[in-house]
Amino acid sequence: MCRAVGVVRSGDTGCVRASKYFSVPRGTLERYVKDTSRSSEAVVNVHLGRKTVLHCELENKLEE
Repeated sequence: MCRAVGVVRSGDTGCVRASKYFSVPRGTLERYVKDTSRSSEAVVNVHLGRKTVLHCELENKLEE
């Protein structure tokens, strides 16, 4: 997704072609491209949803 956002922002290709080439949803790609205040990595790596109750280390321990 990060590479798709970078390609569209650089102007090499459009959202429709990049979404087909990188197999990502077109609407999501368009939304990420419009957010020009942050870099492509920062836009893609946003955590969505509720905050976790446990710390990351404890969650990883429980998974194991």
